[in-house]
Amino acid sequence: MNLNVLQKGGVVVADPYPHIIIEDALPDNVYAELERTFPENAVLSTEPFDGGICYRYKADKLLQEAFKPEIWRDFCDYHTSAEYVNQCFKLFEPYLTPQLQREFVHEEVAARGWTNDAHNIHTDCQLVMHKPITDRTSRTPHLDNPIEIYAGLLYMPHPDDSGTGGEFQIHHSKGTITEVNKTLGRQVNDNNNGGIAYTVPYKPNTFAMFLNTQKAIHSVSVRERPTQYRRSVNIIGEFKDRGYGRMWRVNEFKQ
Repeated sequence: MNLNVLQKGGVVVADPYPHIIIEDALPDNVYAELERTFPENAVLSTEPFDGGICYRYKADKLLQEAFKPEIWRDFCDYHTSAEYVNQCFKLFEPYLTPQLQREFVHEEVAARGWTNDAHNIHTDCQLVMHKPITDRTSRTPHLDNPIEIYAGLLYMPHPDDSGTGGEFQIHHSKGTITEVNKTLGRQVNDNNNGGIAYTVPYKPNTFAMFLNTQKAIHSVSVRERPTQYRRSVNIIGEFKDRGYGRMWRVNEFKQ
């Protein structure tokens, strides 16, 4: 069973920053089994993030031998592996500076919670659920943590969810970003937000991934009439710490 979300390949689009969007990323039977067995109770048993609206079940728990169903453990195991990281490196290599290429030692890889000092690249595979809120977006235009190299998002909406919105939005940037508001999740200033370049519809089995450059502004659209939690899988690769490597350097202030 091929669980790789990149098995169809994918073309990197460079504008406004390097990203890939793949529809029907997984074979129908594989996606159907993952969706059917999505462990909602396990995810909702975790401590909520982002003001109590977001729950994340991370690789350190998914990779435990006792975790069931096994298809999710296998899915997480592959997407936190050196093989997967190497595939991401090859996709994004043309857009990495020579220094970042040297720092991106993709053989020295381990999942968060299973790492040691020898692992320069840390990975994660998170099952995520956002409460069905309608009064605000779950994420305003922002940048991710500078130690993050790439981030991928696999949509897995509940079959009974008749709401709209909750879409991943790729933004243009304006000028040079010199600071982000860390208190608000590294939100960018309005004068740096160049508007939405592309919206990735919240559709089953759709995968979006981007390289975390200094221009990689993204957000999530407001949901309308949601009837279920917004479900997705986050797939992440990052440097072990800022002393080892980072993708961008701007002032991160707290308000």
